[in-house]
Amino acid sequence: MRTKCPKLVSSKRLVNDKQLKIKIMFTTIELKEVQPSHEITRNFDLKYERIKAVYEGRIDACTCGCEGKFHYTKHYAEYKSQVEGNGLLLSMADDKKVQRHLNRAMIHHQQKPTKTSFFVQMSGGYCIKVRTHTEWNEAEYKDVQMGYIIDLHWKDIKLNQTPINL
Repeated sequence: MRTKCPKLVSSKRLVNDKQLKIKIMFTTIELKEVQPSHEITRNFDLKYERIKAVYEGRIDACTCGCEGKFHYTKHYAEYKSQVEGNGLLLSMADDKKVQRHLNRAMIHHQQKPTKTSFFVQMSGGYCIKVRTHTEWNEAEYKDVQMGYIIDLHWKDIKLNQTPINL
């Protein structure tokens, strides 16, 4: 008989299989009282189809992928391919990986909502940062912030409470 093993969410937090089976894909994702990088705290209701990617890794510095990894949704990869003629993401897109990392980010958000923040991207869109833990960085001789960034389409986000002030 196979025993259930806990799955690693971060190096600081273990969750069991039951906690990871939150049904997120193709449903509304609710993020309550998300702290802003500017303006005021907001609640977000997000459709899974609006998510471009989930980034996991270092979130307090450059998020180009050198200290983390992007997990792209299939619908975003198809959009990039059709609209922009960029088919590079098609082979990398994986909805199951996106959902797995989104589940982990949501668990951390539910446990400590004050560690979740949002910001407006220069190119348009929103990013929601979910801090998970810190790790020692040998190159910089300091602790760095690790976590998830949920990358979202600009026009498709329903905001609760307040309008956007740009």
